[in-house]
Amino acid sequence: MVKSGTRYIILALALVTSPLLAQFEAEAEEGFRLKTQVGLWFGPVTLLPGTALSNVVGTNLGTGLFMRLNLPNNTWRSELGISYSAYTSDGPEFLMSVPIYGALSYTLPINLPLAFQTKFGLGSNYVQNEPELKHNWLPLALLGGEVSFPAGKWVNIGLRLDYYFVFEGHVNAPEADSFERANGHFFHFGLMVNFNLNP
Repeated sequence: MVKSGTRYIILALALVTSPLLAQFEAEAEEGFRLKTQVGLWFGPVTLLPGTALSNVVGTNLGTGLFMRLNLPNNTWRSELGISYSAYTSDGPEFLMSVPIYGALSYTLPINLPLAFQTKFGLGSNYVQNEPELKHNWLPLALLGGEVSFPAGKWVNIGLRLDYYFVFEGHVNAPEADSFERANGHFFHFGLMVNFNLNP
């Protein structure tokens, strides 16, 4: 019984990993060549509905810049990025968020004119809020995805969605500080343009 179950597990792993291995073999034959991308995005930003911060401030617009290198190989890309978003309300409440992150991005092995990527990363988020005038650098985790297509040799156009989890719960404030701490759940959805510097 155990041996039969093991065979099924091995078969399932083979089915999942064979497309990835084939892609790595193709890359090995093609050879590695460093390719650099720089890009920007612009679009709506919002907080996860139902969370503490979403009850205070609302949806707005944001923007960001990023750079990618196809390291450690042609399938994975290393990405560095920075974004800016500001969230307003009908009252005096205002929240500014500036995440800076490093991430690994994986291109899905799908043979289509469109390219699909997923990514995960870590970084730090500068947060400032009013009217309390509190500001701090907080750790963040990033999950994201995007779809893009080539618009010529030098440019790619696409859409991206990033989710930032900003961890504020670890901050120890003085007992006299009545400011309520809450983890942040930020969504960035934007139109994206990538420029291939050495296609």
